[in-house]
Amino acid sequence: MRFDAVAFDLDGTLYPDSSLYRLALPAVLGKKRAFLAFSSARDKMRELGSGEGRRPDLPKDGTEFRARQADFVAASLGMADSGEAASLIERYFYRGIEELFARIKPFEGLKEALEALSRGGLRLALLSDLPPERKLELLGLSERFEAALCSEDSGTLKPARAPFAMLASRLGLAPARILYVGNSPRIDLRGAKAAGMSAAIVSRRRVRGADLSFFDWKELVEYAFAQA
Repeated sequence: MRFDAVAFDLDGTLYPDSSLYRLALPAVLGKKRAFLAFSSARDKMRELGSGEGRRPDLPKDGTEFRARQADFVAASLGMADSGEAASLIERYFYRGIEELFARIKPFEGLKEALEALSRGGLRLALLSDLPPERKLELLGLSERFEAALCSEDSGTLKPARAPFAMLASRLGLAPARILYVGNSPRIDLRGAKAAGMSAAIVSRRRVRGADLSFFDWKELVEYAFAQA
């Protein structure tokens, strides 16, 4: 086989992102300033990890990442205490969003595809920009992946190389032996390719630069097992 493992993004890749947007809209409207501050902080954290090489001022791990993120949110909202911002992020954008997944269903055909990939000898992993554990539990997918990682724990977000390097290290595989599956050309495709991985994108249209663009999960299984 051309791959030893298939790794997945979570949000918008394992389920339709429109499902989450619809459920989260009331909360977003009620906390618009906080939502905008958090979105801005995530953009700044993503920008920190952009470019070649690892900047010396980058957070070294998840603890430093979340502290820096809280600093950005606190500054945006005029909070004197970053601890207050950290609590707000945890309450609304981590734990609050996660509980919505009790009402979200994975893509049709996803579970069957994961079973087929695993049965065929491929290792399965996950790399998400947000903490994945509770989401996977509520989606009924917790037992499917041998590793479920959060990009934040590398100190930055995709498409930086560090999260993908963390994934390859956890699996003990060369990046070229991993197929990464996501839904964002800008983040998932760009990051996986820069890290030396193959990339498949969930899309109804052909995505330039992707090794595979698909919407029928059977196509992913066929591609993963095709001879190089």
